[in-house]
Amino acid sequence: MQHMKISQLVVQIGLLLCSISDGFIFGQMSGMVDALLGDDHSVEMTPEEVSLMGGYLLVGIITEISGRRRPITFLAMPLAICWIVVFYTRNKVVLLMTRVVVGISFGGILSLCIICVGEYTPPNMRPLSLNLVLGVGGQTGCTLGHVLSIFFNWRTVALIGLVPTMLSCIMTAFWVESPSWLASKGRFQECEDAYKSLHVMNQEKETELEKLIAFEKLKSVASKETNSPKPVKKLIWACKQMYLWKIILLSTMLNVYRVAAGRMLFYTMALTIFKELTGYSNLLMMTLLIDGFGIIGAMMSCVLMKLYRIRSLLLLSATLGNVLLIALSIVLYYYPNVDDGTDWCKAILLALYLVIVNSGPYPATETLYSEIFPLEAKSFCIFIIGIISSIMQFLAILLAQHMFQNIGYSAVFMINALIVFISLGYLWIFLPDTKDKTLQEIELLFKKDSNFDTNDLRNDIKATDCMLEKTETTAAKVV
Repeated sequence: MQHMKISQLVVQIGLLLCSISDGFIFGQMSGMVDALLGDDHSVEMTPEEVSLMGGYLLVGIITEISGRRRPITFLAMPLAICWIVVFYTRNKVVLLMTRVVVGISFGGILSLCIICVGEYTPPNMRPLSLNLVLGVGGQTGCTLGHVLSIFFNWRTVALIGLVPTMLSCIMTAFWVESPSWLASKGRFQECEDAYKSLHVMNQEKETELEKLIAFEKLKSVASKETNSPKPVKKLIWACKQMYLWKIILLSTMLNVYRVAAGRMLFYTMALTIFKELTGYSNLLMMTLLIDGFGIIGAMMSCVLMKLYRIRSLLLLSATLGNVLLIALSIVLYYYPNVDDGTDWCKAILLALYLVIVNSGPYPATETLYSEIFPLEAKSFCIFIIGIISSIMQFLAILLAQHMFQNIGYSAVFMINALIVFISLGYLWIFLPDTKDKTLQEIELLFKKDSNFDTNDLRNDIKATDCMLEKTETTAAKVV
């Protein structure tokens, strides 16, 4: 039993290190962007080229061939090489190319972290795990990058980024493979062994394991009976499934909220924004205040996700956060200067906003991302959402620099608030509640477009057993 707990702990620590490494990318990037827009001319770049660096945050393509743990190492190694290249390079093209590679690594690792939390962690612990991994871990890495960028040159900070990156590679080498992925590949005995190595087994866990295997056997049998196609034809099949497009549209609206709420923008251009809102003299204190509140918000989410349903928490906290963003926009409109005595008011409003979005909306959306994609089409969904989200983030960060200069922070924040309200309206109508449901239950929930009935899964399991018995009988007769 102790061994099983340790196996799960190793997975969670590995995911936490991956998230810290991902968050550190933004912290270091923020210091680099601020320096290159300021007095550092070691690499000559225009403001447009600097802003593009944040836009290359592409989402990596998740392969179905190698499972879950190997791709993390595969994506982390180029990131480690890029940190070394950033430290030494004086060439603009090389520096921009490292941003492309870093973006691919970031997107791929982030996607895999979300998938792994969904597949490795029990349903009742999934929100807590996701908050600790992506919320606290990502915010901690980002804060570390911000603070180090104040005291050290951005090249030195890049070299420090090797530490969490290499540690994440080492930890993932000790993982067992994802039970869900093994089951989807028909490797049911390996799935059972992996599942038992991750969980303290009791009657509830035995039932959950039986449901997982039965559900994947059902799909395997159905696939054989209908002569279901492979790779390319399977992609065509996925494109024809309306329930998948409903999930993709829902995921797109979740991503619209995430982009408009601006956490990635604050991560990427934090030091520049802090300076322009609060002035140079208080930069360290303001950074610690705002990033510290972000970490507090991420920690608060661990409690809130246990107390409230995901749907309710997302809608209520996102609305409250949006009200604070509008308030910040109004203050900036009437008091745009940094020497008018309102610096602390601006910093506190921004800090409270980050507390709200880090404690409710972002953890809720990340939990939903880890749950709503069906195993049979997870790569297809992640690929489509990856393209959409990378374009959104690219445009948001690319346009931000121009919008801040031309219409000011106040107008930008107000526009973002209006977009947030539109996305929340859609989510209020179409977002179902998935709290404490297994991945198989959530898949059936979307397929049937109605509330899940546990009798449905029992019927599916019975149908699977009947199909398997029929197949075995037929095979015996042939022999």
